[in-house]
Amino acid sequence: MSKDVVRGTLLGTVGQAWHLITAFLLYAFLARRFGPSLFGEWRLVLTVLAWFEIFVTAGLVKVATKEISERRAESAGIRRAAYVGQTLLSLAVFAAVEAVAGIIAGVLRDPAIGQLIRIAALDIPLFGLFMVASSEVLGEQRFERQAVAVIVYATAKAALITVLVAVGFSVPGALVGNAVSSLVGFAVVAVRGPRSRESMKEVMLGAQGLLLAAVPFLVLSLLDNLGQNADLWLVSAVVANTTLLGLYASAAVIAEVPVFLFLGLNRVVFPAVAKARAEGDLSLAGQHAALGVRAATIMTVLGVGLIAGTSRQVLEFVFSTPYEAAALPLMLLMVAASGRAIRATCTEILMAEDRRRDALLNLGATVALEVVAVAVLAGRYGLPGAAAGAAGSALLAAGWSGFLLRDTLGILPLVTATRSLISAAVVGVLLTLLSPKASVIPLVLPLASPVYVVILRLMGELTSTDIASIRAAIAGGWRG
Repeated sequence: MSKDVVRGTLLGTVGQAWHLITAFLLYAFLARRFGPSLFGEWRLVLTVLAWFEIFVTAGLVKVATKEISERRAESAGIRRAAYVGQTLLSLAVFAAVEAVAGIIAGVLRDPAIGQLIRIAALDIPLFGLFMVASSEVLGEQRFERQAVAVIVYATAKAALITVLVAVGFSVPGALVGNAVSSLVGFAVVAVRGPRSRESMKEVMLGAQGLLLAAVPFLVLSLLDNLGQNADLWLVSAVVANTTLLGLYASAAVIAEVPVFLFLGLNRVVFPAVAKARAEGDLSLAGQHAALGVRAATIMTVLGVGLIAGTSRQVLEFVFSTPYEAAALPLMLLMVAASGRAIRATCTEILMAEDRRRDALLNLGATVALEVVAVAVLAGRYGLPGAAAGAAGSALLAAGWSGFLLRDTLGILPLVTATRSLISAAVVGVLLTLLSPKASVIPLVLPLASPVYVVILRLMGELTSTDIASIRAAIAGGWRG
């Protein structure tokens, strides 16, 4: 196993973990400051923004990362074409959001969010710059610089939003702070690369080529994000109650943790698999793929076990007592998040292997299933029904994704999943019996996690080779 990839995975996860910590501190502040109703609107606007930002975070950026990984000698031209294409695309998306914000608000049955969506859209061109700069350093496998940029970006976002809300700018101020923080992230990650010798005509042709190649990645990511947020949007439209929306949003925020953490993993897995395959080393590519799927399974199933025994206390600690009503939806949404994280990692591998059709068909089918299931169950059973629909469809997506990669991974996903579920069940039962108070949750959950790891070690899931790789990566620290 490549030590650089292991270290890159750890550094990416550290960056995402810090982003997570600052985000939860911010959410704890906003949930108490806004109350369930305004908090629900804030989260709803951010999910709409996140869907539109896919146009500047997934397609061209993903292709640029892959191209730079595979064609390092031509990186200067690729870099310049990526910046030109990203700028044109982000401005077009920004204009489109400004035009359709009112329509979106009407569909979601919340007219008040129309103007908020327009303010939030200011982040699109700024975040687009941040992401295209990130694609360059990821393509060059400079994982340390990316991790530092994520940490600075997360810190700036939490600080700016907190200050603007604290001085009285409420949700609009929070959205402006979110946009400005993207500019901070760009300033940290941007690098001065070699000068490109291409003419502007050649650069435009290069940008056009990147945009065309990005279409499958873009469609895939749009579907992926739709699957992640369809339940919240349907709750807004079907339930049509801002307080219930806020409760569901609070559960969704916590359930995003597994998916969020594994953004760092997937940023490493995709270029690593792509580079190994481009060099003809299919064995190494398979090792990278196995690392990704195993890590996604082990870590996300741990989250299910921890929340299963403490969902009420976690909601009370993070958001305050009124949010405890979302305990059951939270447990179900953690299952959904686990399935989504595993499926997302498998999708990155499929795309790196150029199996784009398989990835698109799999995701399209499972998103369609989720929309139908959530719409029907939310109408009949409210918030628990919506969460159950999301969980069922996500698990099916994860299972089918593993099946598509059966030639690469063999029975590894099933073995890892089984051992992880057994370990998580033990942890969940112990936490349920202990029934800790909300005030000690930050201490209890970290202490429970080693129990899960020990059980995995006893069952042979974590081998000496795994532990040695992690130790070597940690010992390497921030050295290249």
